[in-house]
Amino acid sequence: MIKLIDLLYENSSIAFDKIDKLPKGKIFDDAKNIENVFKKSKHTWNEVINAYEQNKDTGELTTVDLNDIQITQPNIQANKAKQMVKDINNLPTINVVEFNNGEKVIYDGHHRLIANWAVNNNEIEVNLIKAPLSN
Repeated sequence: MIKLIDLLYENSSIAFDKIDKLPKGKIFDDAKNIENVFKKSKHTWNEVINAYEQNKDTGELTTVDLNDIQITQPNIQANKAKQMVKDINNLPTINVVEFNNGEKVIYDGHHRLIANWAVNNNEIEVNLIKAPLSN
């Protein structure tokens, strides 16, 4: 009989392999580029920060498809994402801003996003902050 610990190790091993196979990124020694996994947002980082900061008190927990989340940074640290895989069921909720056009952009949690992708989670619970309609 397969022990639970063996199954967890096997799943982590598969997830680590997925992370390791990502293309080499920039900035960190163990950087991986995630732009081939997630679409990069057309919104600037400043737009995402401003929308989040102005509306953070209006967030609601909801489940979203992983493929519907767009990124603001192209690189992650592989070792940091792997550490999160080990604790995948206890990670803090990812904050996502939804703009008027329906685009859901990650505010923080790129490593948590990749960890969920690596363990084949197709949907995740996020704290969704809706940006108000602009004039």
